[in-house]
Amino acid sequence: MEKIKIGIAEDHDLVRQGLISLLEDEKGVDVICDASNGQILLDCSSTQDLNVVLMDLEMPVLNGQETLQILRSKYPHIRVIMVSMYYTDDFIAQSIKLGARGYLPKNCKIEKVVDAIYAVHEQGYYFDDKVSKTLLFKIVDDDNFKPTFGTDILSSREKEILQLICQEKNNDEIADALFISNRTVEEHRQSILKKTNAKNAAGVVIYAIKHGLYKVPINRS
Repeated sequence: MEKIKIGIAEDHDLVRQGLISLLEDEKGVDVICDASNGQILLDCSSTQDLNVVLMDLEMPVLNGQETLQILRSKYPHIRVIMVSMYYTDDFIAQSIKLGARGYLPKNCKIEKVVDAIYAVHEQGYYFDDKVSKTLLFKIVDDDNFKPTFGTDILSSREKEILQLICQEKNNDEIADALFISNRTVEEHRQSILKKTNAKNAAGVVIYAIKHGLYKVPINRS
C-alpha cells in the first residue's frame, strides 16, 4: 500500500520535530515536508506530491490561514488539517470555511492525529465532536457559511432514510423502522451519498440541514 505523503508546517522546532518523530512509527505515512513557516511549505508543495498537511495557525512569513488559502487555490488536492492551541469556535469555523479538512488541538494524543490523517486522506475530512458541533451551529446560524451541495434531488424514500441517518440510526435500525431489508437501506445510503456529493454521514447531515430536510436540536451547553 502506498504511504500517505505528509507535510508538517509548525514554527516551533521542538513541536514539529516531536510530531515527525512520533509519525515515523506509523507505517502508513511518510513525512516528506518539514516546514517552519507557510512559505517553506508552499515551496515544498510545488516540488513534492503531498497528500495531507498538518499545519499550525500562528507562523511567521505566512500564517496558517494565509497558507491554507494559497494551498486551496494552487494545490486543491492537498488536504489540510489545522493543529492549533486556539481550539475555539471562531478559529475552527474560519479555518473550515477557508477549506481545512480537519482541526485538532495541539494537546491531543498522537493516536488522534493519526486517525485524522487516515480519515482526511480516505474520506475527505475529520471532525471530532467539538468541531462537528461548531460546524453544525455555524450552518444553522450563518447563511453565508453554508456549503453548496446542489439541488434537492432525493426521492421520498431517500428523504425518509436521510432523516434517520441524521438521528444517528444504523442500517439495522433504519430497516426495522421502514420495514425494508438491510440491503435496500445500504443501496439507498449509497444513492444519497452520490446525489449529495457527500463523503460520509457527516456530509449527508450538512446537506439535510442546508436544504431544510432536518432541523438540528439546539443544545449549546
